[in-house]
Amino acid sequence: MADLILRGMAIGIITLTIAVLVLNQRPRGTLSAVVLGLCTTCYLLVSAPVDLPIILRQALVIGATLTPLALACMASVQLSDEPPQRRPILILAALTVATAVLVPVLPKFAPIRGGLAIALYLGLIVLALITDSDDLVTQRRRFRRGFLAAMGALGLIVSIVEVSGLDADLPIWVYPLQASAILVLVLLFSIWALEPAWVPPAERIRIKPRPDLVEKIEQSMRRGIWQREGLTIGAFSEELGVPEHQLRATINSQMGHRNFSTFINTARIKAAKSLLDDPQHERTTILEIAHEVGFASLGPFNKAFRSQTGTNPRDYRNRD
Repeated sequence: MADLILRGMAIGIITLTIAVLVLNQRPRGTLSAVVLGLCTTCYLLVSAPVDLPIILRQALVIGATLTPLALACMASVQLSDEPPQRRPILILAALTVATAVLVPVLPKFAPIRGGLAIALYLGLIVLALITDSDDLVTQRRRFRRGFLAAMGALGLIVSIVEVSGLDADLPIWVYPLQASAILVLVLLFSIWALEPAWVPPAERIRIKPRPDLVEKIEQSMRRGIWQREGLTIGAFSEELGVPEHQLRATINSQMGHRNFSTFINTARIKAAKSLLDDPQHERTTILEIAHEVGFASLGPFNKAFRSQTGTNPRDYRNRD
């Protein structure tokens, strides 16, 4: 009974969250959030220790099977503005779902599906960690540190249990424990997702605008701080003598940037394009230009250049 109550509470919160999201659409991620909520509801129902009509169970299994892909889509939309960072997670999620579909027909795919699921949830945790320090969007960082880290951990535990075969005969107390964990995750997600609907904008902005800080940032950029290899937002804040959270909020809300690396790389790529266009630097190698504008190696330079221009430095230089 406790298990069903917990699952019912989670489903009720998901339903309310979906209704509010649909009525008050967020600029990013509304569709992926709704799909994740629906898939989670299917999982809550199909994993409950109760008998369901065969047709209903089959429909719920389809929705539950899609949960890894729905979570990966939600995470990729919310965590990263760079498609190359999203691609491995989305591919892993798609492969996890595809092998899960094959398992009922070809049971030998079960270990492969389990391994892919473990890799997916580990990948989500790693993505959350490696993109955290670079992120300038406060609400997105809360999502990463709260919901996604917990969801990844739970998915990892469930996948390990399934791969090891321990799920064949689970004790009855495991089900309410699982339902409790999902309920906590649903609450974390709902608090994050619904904040724009129930918290007035004036209360969400806890850091007052600082035009003077914008000017200090721009002066520092003009002096070429962006040329420092390995520049982090922590080092930038120390250089300016301001708290890191104020610097993040100012670059995001007053200068319009969501990602610190993109902010810095914009200046670097602009300078690189000038050097590539300059006839006096026609004998300067691409690697030398990369070092000149602050990149430690050619790979990150090529990646950033292509991201901002749609082409690589060599083709840009050789264009007609």
